[in-house]
Amino acid sequence: MVLQTETEEKIIASAERLFYQKGKAGTSMQDIADDAGINRTLLNYYFRSKDQLFEAVFRKAMGTFVPNVAAMMSSDISFNDYLPALVEKIIDTMLEHPQIPIFVLQELSSNPERMPQIIKEMGIDPDKVMEKMGKGIASSKIDFDPRQVILSMISLCIFPFAAKPVALDILYGGDEEAYISAMKDRKVLIPMIINQIVSQNQSG
Repeated sequence: MVLQTETEEKIIASAERLFYQKGKAGTSMQDIADDAGINRTLLNYYFRSKDQLFEAVFRKAMGTFVPNVAAMMSSDISFNDYLPALVEKIIDTMLEHPQIPIFVLQELSSNPERMPQIIKEMGIDPDKVMEKMGKGIASSKIDFDPRQVILSMISLCIFPFAAKPVALDILYGGDEEAYISAMKDRKVLIPMIINQIVSQNQSG
């Protein structure tokens, strides 16, 4: 892993803040240079384009999350323990980096082929994901496509963060603390929802 200089860290911090506030399209390289307190020439020395800088910001945000998920994929943890642990890790990451869902949506709309590549490069092996989920679902003796479980889990975890402005205003009356508390409660709620689906299919 290449160590970043103090200037690089300052640039990435400014870009992260501005991308979150104004979006990638609404942020110029000059905006980032001004926020970081440097000139445009120095910014271009470290990052030649906004796309390159956006990738650095995304990699920073995902830097702890993806490797930890990859490690869980390779461990012997059971499906019953793995699912709550994965949900908890996703939600804790979203709480720490609420800009990630926005970044992902922006990137998917402008450069959809790069996102899977970055995630794979950071250690996520799709085959291991499918194997882990597939074994867990098979042990439950139900006929479920593991991909459906993965999609449902990701949606339940991430959508409330992507829709935070609406959820915060409509559901929680602008109460930030109530919203954060509700997101933490989902670490328990989401595995319960998925396990309830499994139980219903087993009894049926």
